[in-house]
Amino acid sequence: MNVQWWCSARGVPWRWQWQPYPGVWLAVLALGAAYARWSTPLAGTHANTTSAGRRVGGWVAVALVWMALDWPGGPLGTGYLASVHAAQFLVLAMIAPPLLLRGIDDNRVRALLDRNGVAAKIIRVVTKPLVAALAFTIVMLATHTPDAVDTLMRSQLGAFALDLAWFLSGLAFWWPVVLEVPVRVHFGPPIRMLYLFAGTQAHLYLSMWLLLGDLPKYGVYELAPRVTGLSALEDQQVAGGLLLTIGGTYVLAVISLLFFRWFAEPQPEV
Repeated sequence: MNVQWWCSARGVPWRWQWQPYPGVWLAVLALGAAYARWSTPLAGTHANTTSAGRRVGGWVAVALVWMALDWPGGPLGTGYLASVHAAQFLVLAMIAPPLLLRGIDDNRVRALLDRNGVAAKIIRVVTKPLVAALAFTIVMLATHTPDAVDTLMRSQLGAFALDLAWFLSGLAFWWPVVLEVPVRVHFGPPIRMLYLFAGTQAHLYLSMWLLLGDLPKYGVYELAPRVTGLSALEDQQVAGGLLLTIGGTYVLAVISLLFFRWFAEPQPEV
C-alpha cells in the first residue's frame, strides 16, 4: 500500500472517504509535545507568567493546526478548493501562532536566550520586527504566486514545505507583538500597532487580487474535480473574501486591543 504522508493535489474525484496522513499526525504530535514543554512553568521560578486561559488557547491552536492539515481540510485545501487553501493560511500563519506564543512561559524563553546558544541567536535575529515583517511578507506573496502553488501542491514534500513556511513565518511575525522577550525598549504599543498594520498590507493586496480576478489564478484548483456547486472562479473569490474579511478583521481586532490596553495604562505625570 502506498502511504500518503502529507496532503497533496491528486487530481482524482473527491469522495468523503477518510484517509490517514501519518506525517500530519507526527507533526501535530511534535507540535503538541513542544507546546506542552514550553507552556509548563520553568522549575525554580517564583512567578508563573502565563495564565491558565492563555495555556488553553495554545492547545486550541494545536487543534486548529490539526484541523487545517488533516482530513478533510488538508486534502481539500491542497488539491480542490482555493477557499479552503485560504482558510489554511489564516490558521497556520495568522491565528495559531499568536495563540501558541501567548501560552508559552516567558521564563523558559528568557532562560533560553540567556544561554546565548545557536537557537538563541537565531531567535534574536528572525524575531527582529523588521526582519520578521519582511520575511512574513515575502513568504506570503511568494507562496501565493500561481507558479509556486501549482508546483508545490502537486507533491507531498512541496505542500509540506509551504505549510511549514506559513507556520514558521507566522511565529516570527507575531513574536514581537506577543512576547516581551527579548526586551525591545523602543517597541511599545504604538509601534506594535504600526508594525501589524504595515506587516499585513501584502495580505490586503493578496485578498483583493484573488477577489477581483477575472480568471482563476491557479491551475491546480481550476482543473480540480468540483467538490461544491461553485465554479473555480467563484471559489477563488470566496478565498479572497475570507482573507479580506476574516484576516483583515482579525488584524484590526488585535490592533484595537493593543490600543485600548495602551490607552488604559496610567500615563506618567509631566
